[in-house]
Amino acid sequence: MTASSIPFWPFAVLAGLVMLGYRQSRDRVVQPGMLAKVALAMLALSLYGVTTAFGAHMVPVLAWATAFAAAVFIGGPLFAPRGLAKEGAAVRMPGSWVPLGLMLGIFMTKFGLGFANGMGAHVLQELWFIAAVSAILGLFSGAFAARATAVHRFVRAA
Repeated sequence: MTASSIPFWPFAVLAGLVMLGYRQSRDRVVQPGMLAKVALAMLALSLYGVTTAFGAHMVPVLAWATAFAAAVFIGGPLFAPRGLAKEGAAVRMPGSWVPLGLMLGIFMTKFGLGFANGMGAHVLQELWFIAAVSAILGLFSGAFAARATAVHRFVRAA
């Protein structure tokens, strides 16, 4: 596989993610439901990445689910946005580069998997690799869920 055999569409997706992440680096007013939709989209993208790369087998799905749960329940305070303010039914969120980092993490992991698959890398068959990559994708998507959950808790408490 060479750089010329990489399709154009991943770079278009990357550009879209960078634009979306940049928007989230600015202070903004958001509806809590929109954050839940973004979290669901990232959940679907990472779980899809796991199942398409490794199949819907016990090890990859369990590693993904365990890491997802750890990010939501244990890492929740770490990923929760700070400085929230209620504005009617919406929430004013300070800008953060965390969402961009998480989106790029999911993208780079999936891109790397696709590249390794195209190269016929034998590491894709190693159980430790399957579990590690699945867990990484679970952590990234769990962080989005933790952020959305924190905003919903803030709205209920305010």
